[in-house]
Amino acid sequence: MNKYNYNFKENDYKTPPELYKKALEYFGLSEFSLDVCCSDNHIPAIMHYSLPKYDGLIMPWVNFSWCNPPYNECKKWIEKAYKENKERDITIIMLLLARTETKYWHEYILNNPNCQIQFLKKGYKFLNKDNQEMGVFKNALALIYFYNRDYDCHKLNRILT
Repeated sequence: MNKYNYNFKENDYKTPPELYKKALEYFGLSEFSLDVCCSDNHIPAIMHYSLPKYDGLIMPWVNFSWCNPPYNECKKWIEKAYKENKERDITIIMLLLARTETKYWHEYILNNPNCQIQFLKKGYKFLNKDNQEMGVFKNALALIYFYNRDYDCHKLNRILT
């Protein structure tokens, strides 16, 4: 059996717990304020936006929002995070494919002074709807931190490097 047996058949696999725990731990939080795009309330958050009732691309976000977007729709979610961070001055944490060659990564992340990147090692396993581990996800991932203007980005740089 191939260890990279992750099958991309759906768009709503659940985040590996060690990844959202890493972000919570860094900020000293026990839960996020909001999970902006979820199909299941498995991320520890006070509020959850899920379709069809709440569309995170339309609804406002709050400080310490978590976003693990559908990877075939990353650009829309990254653009939304960028705008929410800029207009509302809030901290947003995203789990994304590390697609540094894309225009949207350059426009909203790489050239953004309010953004820090934590590249992740391969080997994470997303969960399916039954909370069963999928195969190893072979694509590169990154945690992206859009932080508010009051946040000490130098502290974040020291921890991420």
